[in-house]
Amino acid sequence: MELPYIKIGAGKKTIIAFHGFGQDSSYFESFNKVFGNDYTIYSFDLPYHGDHSWEFTEIPIAISTLKSSFQTFLEKEEVDKFFIIGYSIGAKIALNVFNVFPERVDKLLMIAPDGFRSNIWYKLATGTAFSRNIFRYVIKNPEIFFNIADTIARLKLVNRGVIRFAKSQMSSPQKRDKVYYTWLCLRQMDVDKSKLKLNLKKYKVPIEIFLGREDKIITEEHFRSFSDSTEIDCKLIVLPAGHTDLITKTADFLMNDSYS
Repeated sequence: MELPYIKIGAGKKTIIAFHGFGQDSSYFESFNKVFGNDYTIYSFDLPYHGDHSWEFTEIPIAISTLKSSFQTFLEKEEVDKFFIIGYSIGAKIALNVFNVFPERVDKLLMIAPDGFRSNIWYKLATGTAFSRNIFRYVIKNPEIFFNIADTIARLKLVNRGVIRFAKSQMSSPQKRDKVYYTWLCLRQMDVDKSKLKLNLKKYKVPIEIFLGREDKIITEEHFRSFSDSTEIDCKLIVLPAGHTDLITKTADFLMNDSYS
C-alpha cells in the first residue's frame, strides 16, 4: 500500500498530516503559514480521495501494512523524528501511525479526531460480512438511507446537524461510493486506546486536541475523561467553529503559538 502525498513548506523538521473525509491533501496548505519556516509538511491523501486512481476493493488496510508502508516512506524521505496532525477520520490513521512508531513522534495535534470513541453506525455497517452486504445494498439504493435518516431526525434520536452532515456525504453516487469504499478500507483502523495512553505516557509525547464548539459530529464530551488524565500531557482546546471549518480555525489559532 502506498498513500500519495504532497510536500508543503521547506523546513528541516517534519510533520505528517492526514485530512478528513471528502477532502484531499491540499487542505493542510493553510498550515504552511504556521509551520512553513520550520517544518516540511507531508500531507497524505486518504484512500479514494485526491486526484489519484484507486483500485476499488473491499479489502481492509491492516495495521501491519500501514507500518511497513510508513517505514518505507520514512526511509525514502530520510525522516527520523516527526509530529503528526490528523483531522476527523484521518486521525484514525494518524493515531495508528503513532502507535507503531511512538519513539519517533515528537507531538500529536488532533483536530475533531475520530478514533477516540467507537462509532456504532460504523460498526454496524462494516463489522460482519452480512452487515457489509446490507451496507452495499443501502449504498446502491440510497432512498433507504434517506428514509431512515428522516425518521431518526423526526424522532429526535440524533442531532439534526449530524443527520444533515450524513445526508450531505450521501448526496451523489460518487460520494456514496467514497463512503462505502473508504469505510471498508479503514475498518481495521480502530485505535487501541489503551496502547495510545501507554505510549503517550512512556514516551512523554504531548497531545493537543482541537474541537469545535458548534461541532455536532465530534463533541467535547467524547474527550473529557481522556484529557483529564493526569498520566499524560494532553491539552483540550475548544474553538468557536463547526466540524467543517475547524481546520482553518485551528490554523488561525496556531498563528499565535510557537511550534519551532
